[in-house]
Amino acid sequence: MRRFDRLFDLIVGGFGVLYSLQTADSFVADAPSLADPLGGVVMSMVGLAILAGLGPLVVPARARLFFLLGAAVYAGALLLWAATLTPPVSTDPMPWLIALSPVGAAYLARGARSRVVPMVFAFVVSALASIGLRIRGDVALSDVAVDGLFMVGLSLVLVLLLGTVRHRVVAAANRQQLAVDTFAASQLEDATEHERNRTDALLHDAVLTTFLSAASAGDPESEDLASRMAANSLRVLMHVNAVGRNEQVLPFGQVLAQRCEQLGIWLSHFDQDLTAVEVVMLPPEVAHALVGVLAHSLANSVQHAEGATRRTLRGHPLGSDGIRLIVEDDGCGFDPGAIGLQGGGRGNESARELRALEGRVDVESAPGAGTRIVLSWGSVAIVGTDLYTEEERRVLP
Repeated sequence: MRRFDRLFDLIVGGFGVLYSLQTADSFVADAPSLADPLGGVVMSMVGLAILAGLGPLVVPARARLFFLLGAAVYAGALLLWAATLTPPVSTDPMPWLIALSPVGAAYLARGARSRVVPMVFAFVVSALASIGLRIRGDVALSDVAVDGLFMVGLSLVLVLLLGTVRHRVVAAANRQQLAVDTFAASQLEDATEHERNRTDALLHDAVLTTFLSAASAGDPESEDLASRMAANSLRVLMHVNAVGRNEQVLPFGQVLAQRCEQLGIWLSHFDQDLTAVEVVMLPPEVAHALVGVLAHSLANSVQHAEGATRRTLRGHPLGSDGIRLIVEDDGCGFDPGAIGLQGGGRGNESARELRALEGRVDVESAPGAGTRIVLSWGSVAIVGTDLYTEEERRVLP
């Protein structure tokens, strides 16, 4: 829809400029009557109104404002001209300000949100200009009627044409977006149901086995191990069910884009690759908690990892429903037990929030040995499965 708006603005603005050039003969004929200071004001207003159609090319987000400004300034110039006419006024060729009325109508049609307002506005302005021609310019009634009908008729046609085109394109875009959203929701529901069934099938035996092991354990160590395994299995099942019930999910890349101003100052110091996780679908609260801890980790590396020559940020999908972010540098390192993420501060609040959402914050560091921070969320993170691939494990210090 944004591309259509820009193309539509280009067409309307281009029409305004090119059509104005076609009125050169009327301008030449009226130039002597516009030679006084008041005429100079009118010509300046008309020039500003026409050039307003080029504003959307510079600032697309303010397109409506530019077109409304152009239409309003043109209407002001037309009424000022009609109110200060001195006879005789030539009607062959058509007066320049009247010949330009399609430009004002096109700008008004693009800038207005409805079709009724520009039609009423065009009718009122045309009527007032016609009255000025008749009273101030002593123009024949037949010529006034022709000029008035030209302004009103062409304005109505342009308003209806441009308004209808835009209305239909917007309606088509809305229908397309609705179809895409419906399809995405259907795909998400199917994928969630499939994942729940798959996880239930995989964990069914594990849950039964661990419960039986816990019940039949003969020594305290075996009983403790079996109990922890059973608890992990239950937590995974609860996680899968919670994700399945959570209809509010969004791509992780969307949250990154929303927080780019917060992250940008730190990301510029890192060799980064988050392409693989931009499309990972996460609950909003999880995505924001991850970005909060990520921002804190990046800032700490830049501000405190003295002597670092390499800083990397990598993102990977974790299992079938999770995400993993790895922040690493070869700086001075620190003792996680003495500093870590257990203290106060905004970064630690984000870490606690992530852990409360069944996420993990794993810190690997030592004085002089660099730092690696792994942020993870998903069923794999809950169970405690190895967070590294074999390739990554081979290069660990």
